[in-house]
Amino acid sequence: MPISTPPLEAAVPEPLTRGHKKRERTRRGLMDAALRLVARKEVGEIALLEVAAEAAVSNGTIYNYFRTRDEVIEAVGIAMAAEFSDAISVLNADVQCGAQRVSIGVRMFVCRAAADHPWANALLRIIHFDQAMRSRLADHVLGDLRAGLQEGSFTYEDEGIALDMVVSCTTGAMRAVVEGRAVAEHDVRVAEMILQALGVTPAKARKIAAKPLPG
Repeated sequence: MPISTPPLEAAVPEPLTRGHKKRERTRRGLMDAALRLVARKEVGEIALLEVAAEAAVSNGTIYNYFRTRDEVIEAVGIAMAAEFSDAISVLNADVQCGAQRVSIGVRMFVCRAAADHPWANALLRIIHFDQAMRSRLADHVLGDLRAGLQEGSFTYEDEGIALDMVVSCTTGAMRAVVEGRAVAEHDVRVAEMILQALGVTPAKARKIAAKPLPG
């Protein structure tokens, strides 16, 4: 029996109703409140009802959106990883070199940490707590690592170790920035050393890391 195909217009999402928009605003408000709390204290110290208080909503309201503290933290982590990683991907759209894409990603995370300490504090705390956030960030890094390996810029043998190295060095650099331990051109130096660790020659790593950031 042939499968009927719905009309094209049926596949177009309906506009959000006023109720849907209000619900989305409330959910986003709860996530923003959780983000502010995570910027100030460790994830394990935060209670779900504390998020409700920070967002100025009733205790009953928050249970309509999140059942546990872990659920709201996971939502915040995924949103943070998606928003910034996707923004980097857009800026990287015209960059074909995998090594340069890795450098751009590393430098932009470090530069964002320098410009926005509360954001960096929240990301650093959540990334160690939430596997979903780590997975979202890893998806972006893996593509660039594989491109660099295919083009011959990288020579690593274990993809998992290479991924862990990039993520760990980047978050370590972000922590150094937040704690006031960063050196001059910290983002460039970190990117350069990461590229060398991935097999790029010192001269080429220095040249790639020093390229102007897109956008």
